[in-house]
Amino acid sequence: MKTIFLKTASFVLAVLLMCNACKKSKNEPEDNGPYNPPTTFKYHTTNFNDGWTSTIETDWVKVTKGNMKVLLHYPKAGTVIQADPAPAVAAAWNILVAPRYSNIRNYKSDYISNFERPEFGMATLRDNATQNDVFVLLYRKAAGWIECISPDKQTFINEFGFDPENIPNDYSAALTLSDQVQNMLSYNRFAVAAEDLNNTGKWSDKFSSNTFYYSYYTGSLVGTSTYTSVQFFVFGKNQSYSWELYAANSGGGQTTFAQAKSKGSFKSINEWQIQCSDIEGRPRTYDVYFSALKNGRVLFMNDAQSPGNGVFTGFGYDQ
Repeated sequence: MKTIFLKTASFVLAVLLMCNACKKSKNEPEDNGPYNPPTTFKYHTTNFNDGWTSTIETDWVKVTKGNMKVLLHYPKAGTVIQADPAPAVAAAWNILVAPRYSNIRNYKSDYISNFERPEFGMATLRDNATQNDVFVLLYRKAAGWIECISPDKQTFINEFGFDPENIPNDYSAALTLSDQVQNMLSYNRFAVAAEDLNNTGKWSDKFSSNTFYYSYYTGSLVGTSTYTSVQFFVFGKNQSYSWELYAANSGGGQTTFAQAKSKGSFKSINEWQIQCSDIEGRPRTYDVYFSALKNGRVLFMNDAQSPGNGVFTGFGYDQ
């Protein structure tokens, strides 16, 4: 990795250099396109070891186990608004839930007082498709809306371990319980085949964070640092690829700017891993999976040999 030290207030210059790096690069595969946008994928269903099964559908990922069904809704206009919890939940409910049900009974909304403010609404309704009564919980915490559908409330309690109509007053306990529903987002996970990526073009990740430093003795702000990075893969024909990383780190009156480039070929090791022949001078195996979005997918990757804290990097497709 090549590192350049940029003196004084040159962080903006570093960011501009990174943005320029996102344009057409000499390090992209020699065939240089034309690329085929990823519109078809090999895997649309995942069977998890704990009994849950995920399936990609038009407006959501459907996750099922026994007589429980959970819908992981894709983002939709009007479902996340700046409002108090009750109207915020009602807005999402009216768009995502109400059109598919009738004969609503015992509707209730609530929230947990925390900086991410988990919000949820619930009711017993008549499913228009099956004409059966069901208990529905709609839930969101700092991500997409989750709709849990069960034959009755007791079935929900048996699966998730808490009664959503009786959330405990203890804030930590309430969060622990609600996270049982939040964890359903992890089932938006699907295998990756080499043909899913072959000759699709650029997939990129952009990241930025700020750190603020305060005096232990006075509480005063004593400094800040900012980290920004851009990383992308360009997947070409015949399972070729190029990879580039640009990063800028600003703090203490100085900015460092780093970059790295590699290219080679990639292959599938299994449904959940791919190997690149050269990343910074050596082969690298990645744990990989797709998450589904409306009309697309996000590619998540993490170094299998050095997984760190286990957090995957998400690469979106560049149109």
